[in-house]
Amino acid sequence: MNLDLLRDLCQTPGVPGREERVRARIEQELEGLFDEVRVDAMGSLICTRRPRAAARGDRPTRVLLPCHMDEIGFYVRHIDDRGFVRVNPAGGFDARNLFARRVIISTQEGDIPAVMNPGGRPIHIASEEDKKKIPEIKEFFLDTGLAAEQVRERVRVGDMVTLDEPFRVMGEKVVSKALDNRIACFLGIEAVRALEASGAAHRCEIVVAFTVQEEVGLRGARTAAFAVDADIA
Repeated sequence: MNLDLLRDLCQTPGVPGREERVRARIEQELEGLFDEVRVDAMGSLICTRRPRAAARGDRPTRVLLPCHMDEIGFYVRHIDDRGFVRVNPAGGFDARNLFARRVIISTQEGDIPAVMNPGGRPIHIASEEDKKKIPEIKEFFLDTGLAAEQVRERVRVGDMVTLDEPFRVMGEKVVSKALDNRIACFLGIEAVRALEASGAAHRCEIVVAFTVQEEVGLRGARTAAFAVDADIA
């Protein structure tokens, strides 16, 4: 297994609507695997491998392998006077899992590390009612450790934020952020690579669609499905 590729895919940030860095990393792996590679209007990467043997019937069976590139994350919505960053979610989160999370803010000037926590009373002075309360995403703030002026200079409303979690190999398993669904992107690449290496004369047309915005409503998958019009998916 090409763990270096899987690690790169998982560690590359790409929230819904901002998948361009993931797409660029995937494009580096495609040479010699597909006959046609195009980016659709949504930003999905549609890769077609034509049959290597004569089709049975009027046309080859078209097989679609959909793999979404985006991961759950956040967008910057506000920077307050003290330089703390507030965010909106892009995808579904359980807020109980977000306490003291390390995150990365991806800006035009580069990536900035930060720590995420909700505002509220610390545990040693919190009431029993406070301890039972589950904060909403809007109550969390990001602390970059930078002066407010530096934050306002470097961070913009709309910048994407992703979890900063390591890729770990644990026995025969791997643990990482964004395995949903970079693992499918990895498999889409490696399956066609294995097919190419085998020299198999397949009769079907294979389309691997690396799609966008799955985490906010299957948007790229819907448009790709209509465009490809596959027989099997």
